[in-house]
Amino acid sequence: MGIRPRLMLLAALLLAAPATAQPLGGTPAGPPPAAEPELPATDLLVRFESPVLRFRWSLAPEAALEPALVTGMRAEALAERQKAMRQAEADAKSPPPGRPPYQTEWRERWQPAAETDLLLALSARQYSFTGGAHGNLVLRSVIWDRGAGRRISFAELFTDPAAAMAVLKPAFCKALDAERAARRQGQAAAGFSDCPNPAAYPIVPQGDGAIGMFRVLVPPYEAGPWSEGVYEIALDAAPLRNFLAPRYRPAFTNP
Repeated sequence: MGIRPRLMLLAALLLAAPATAQPLGGTPAGPPPAAEPELPATDLLVRFESPVLRFRWSLAPEAALEPALVTGMRAEALAERQKAMRQAEADAKSPPPGRPPYQTEWRERWQPAAETDLLLALSARQYSFTGGAHGNLVLRSVIWDRGAGRRISFAELFTDPAAAMAVLKPAFCKALDAERAARRQGQAAAGFSDCPNPAAYPIVPQGDGAIGMFRVLVPPYEAGPWSEGVYEIALDAAPLRNFLAPRYRPAFTNP
């Protein structure tokens, strides 16, 4: 084979080589970054209206990067809609004596509380009205382990949950008493002076990029009368850092 044919063959081989085989510097190229999942906005919403029920559910856009989380939470919302519809239809067929017809209302809006590379935390207030003096309020939270692709409980953040709660409770009681005193302005609220157990309520991490706080979500009638509303007690996460499971420590701010 002459020199010219050899040069032409070499040029063809070079042009045919994969572009990612050997970048500058001699380090093998990694795979291209995975595209972020794209979910339609409708996956984050459930809306329904009938003569007996008005249903509204929404999920924060931050959850769209976690399709498994969206799928699970949306399925729960659809199940709640079916349950609410059955109850609303039953109430409409057999209303209590003297009660005028009304439209049952159900709404829940999930908002971001903490977002880090490892954890995503959301919280929501679920409100429903089925007649009576006022509606019903349920406080909820979700903590999602992005690496494992699953929900975790607040207790799973710690190697020793009992020890962590033993540290958290006195701080919670002190902050709750201060908030109650500020709201009551010296007035007494009969039956609402004790400190409830914070472990009985949703505790949601809080922070952007790194978690530095926890919020304990206490509904009405637990720490105070309905008129005092929800108590959201923010607590510094630093005192609990020594109890964090090694997996989750990087998600928290350093003391």
